[in-house]
Amino acid sequence: MADSGKLIPEEDALCESIQQLKIDNPEWGIKSVYNEIVKAHENWQVSEKRVKKIMQAQGLTQTSSPNDAAKSLKIVKSGVADDPSIPVSFIDPKLDFQSFSSNIMAKMVDNVTGKGLFAAKDIKKDDIIFTETPLVYFPPWEGFTMARTGEACGLCCKPFTRAIRMGVRCSHCDIMYCSKQCRTTAIETFHPLECPALNPHMRDFMNFCAGEQWQAPMAVARMYCHMMLAHQRGELETVLMHYNAFATVNQAERQAKETEWIFMEHPTRELWTKARAKLTKALHPPPKKCKINTPLPDDLANQLFNDEDTFLNYLGKFNINNQNGGMYLVHSHINHNCTPNVSIDYPTTQQTQYKLMVRAIRDIKKGEQLFESYVNPRWNKETRQNYLNKSYMFECQCERCNNDGPLTDELRKGLRLRAE
Repeated sequence: MADSGKLIPEEDALCESIQQLKIDNPEWGIKSVYNEIVKAHENWQVSEKRVKKIMQAQGLTQTSSPNDAAKSLKIVKSGVADDPSIPVSFIDPKLDFQSFSSNIMAKMVDNVTGKGLFAAKDIKKDDIIFTETPLVYFPPWEGFTMARTGEACGLCCKPFTRAIRMGVRCSHCDIMYCSKQCRTTAIETFHPLECPALNPHMRDFMNFCAGEQWQAPMAVARMYCHMMLAHQRGELETVLMHYNAFATVNQAERQAKETEWIFMEHPTRELWTKARAKLTKALHPPPKKCKINTPLPDDLANQLFNDEDTFLNYLGKFNINNQNGGMYLVHSHINHNCTPNVSIDYPTTQQTQYKLMVRAIRDIKKGEQLFESYVNPRWNKETRQNYLNKSYMFECQCERCNNDGPLTDELRKGLRLRAE
């Protein structure tokens, strides 16, 4: 702590802020970046000399176009070249972690683990480390069915307990929203292309997925819609970077882990082909009523709609990253441990699992990695490891697995599990 009462920021936090400013404002030089750092972080004590030193070390002193600025940032990806079952991920240079919480920072762990989330300061037990709403969300089918029948919000799937004003209804179809904010978010990210009144072919795609109770293709459709709508606002580069940074593995690689894959591969691939054909018919190109005036760049459109592996990569991306249907930019950095130090909770007052909270279940020291449990902590070692291997493509080597330890009372209480 400096004498002035201001905080001298950690190197990682300062670097992330500088990188984000250069992506958003590639024409800025050292002076402009320094002035904005001081303005945005009033509690920081930073010298222009220190900002200059970091920018020189990272090659960020030159002014450039937005594309050149993004390319100048070093992106380190995880993954193993000769093993496609290892998910590939990287830390999104367009993601401002400090805007979510000053408690966290992201680091690459190793080629296999990928990225991780770490404590930027000491955190007390039961502290809410951060809250987050998803980049894209598609609920479990029960919630989506309620939304389609007007019983729940068309975005967050909060159940309706009273009559909803017409002001939060889609002006073209029967979908309703619990608030104007939910309606605005839906319109900006997917609904103009998903709306069956504007896009009749989307109804066929949704009914096909509903018949299979198949959540992942619907989520992929919303990702594609998000990119298309973001492109109309000149935001495609940022949105595409967000999606690319999520850990990604081809869905065929995931399902090859299943013992019955040898029998299920042919019918499963037929399902993938049908889903992709129906989605392409709905979105490439979309009907004129959807008012998509600026089509996606040809190379990206070709990847999304004509390349099977791209579709399977997005299926796999959703399946290994989603938390109850949501793809969360920051939360996706939290790795697994069978003895976690954080719990994923939801505000009980909202009656929806759209917005999540990350809570410390014990004291966490600065520099510690944050871990959640991807599995039911009551499961035995064999069940946990089989599930993690099939669903998340890794073999857990945590201390509890290595020692075949039990679920302790301390962990049970921290996770607020009922006593058996």
